[in-house]
Amino acid sequence: MISVVIPLYNKASSIVKTIDSVLAQTLSEWELIVIDDGSSDNGPHLVAAYTDPRVRLIKQTNAGVSAARNKGAELASNEIVAFLDADDYWDPAHLANLNTLITKFPEAVFYATAFSVVEEDGSIRKIRVRNEGQAPEQLLMKDYFAEVLEVERPVQVSSFAVKKGMLAKVGGFPIGITSGEDIITLSRLACTGDLAYSKIATAYYVLPPVSFEKRSRIIRQPQKPDYVGIELKKLRAASPRFEASLTLFLADWCRIRSMIFLELNERRDSLAELWRAIRLDGVTLKDVVCCGLLALPPGLRALALTRIRKIRGSGV
Repeated sequence: MISVVIPLYNKASSIVKTIDSVLAQTLSEWELIVIDDGSSDNGPHLVAAYTDPRVRLIKQTNAGVSAARNKGAELASNEIVAFLDADDYWDPAHLANLNTLITKFPEAVFYATAFSVVEEDGSIRKIRVRNEGQAPEQLLMKDYFAEVLEVERPVQVSSFAVKKGMLAKVGGFPIGITSGEDIITLSRLACTGDLAYSKIATAYYVLPPVSFEKRSRIIRQPQKPDYVGIELKKLRAASPRFEASLTLFLADWCRIRSMIFLELNERRDSLAELWRAIRLDGVTLKDVVCCGLLALPPGLRALALTRIRKIRGSGV
């Protein structure tokens, strides 16, 4: 049996589709814990309307997504906890897909499936995975960080599950981190043991808006200091086995921060993050593109960034 945890905060527009995707699972032995993190819309009322005894609604004062996920995991009745964000959803075979991994790889620390990306226009594409179409479809990832850098990030929160005891061992999801809390948790788990992975995509990750007009309203200011970067450096120092791949992973994180600062028109911070990445990894094509974007006026830069995100979303 698997416990499913959904953190809920002002997602009335999507929570019904999300819960319905859990109810539609072919694997029927599950419990669903929805943690309402102080929503001000009618999302909690929509959850409370479900009569299935496997669905529970727990309310708490707003404390952030990490606290909500941790609370759900704490209340879980089962050893395996799967997470699903309130604007994402699952294929009916998702829990069965995870259960196959759990049965086949009992030694793994955490489990995940490939996922499909839902674009702003409603189009759907499966992420690219290494050795697509080749056996085996289920495997153990010994170096998660190297896999991340190989093609696309293979795991989203809504596509992964973890042993409850191991999640507690790494401290759960870090409180107070406003962006990248999932990166910290997944990285800690990856330094603890292997990831059992299925190339079969059974989760759907709904992308944030790509267009500048919509994205500018939701983009979050990167935190200072960079708590994610600090944690990745600690993990690198404590995990010699992953030193090389974690260095490249850290450089990738710096580039992500650089692009976010660029979108916010904070050029000095963008350049500082880009320099951090180059010191770790040398100059890459992404860095050349970023420098070119830095030289553009804000309006042209916003248009160029929108175009780049659309190209990335198409799998190019």
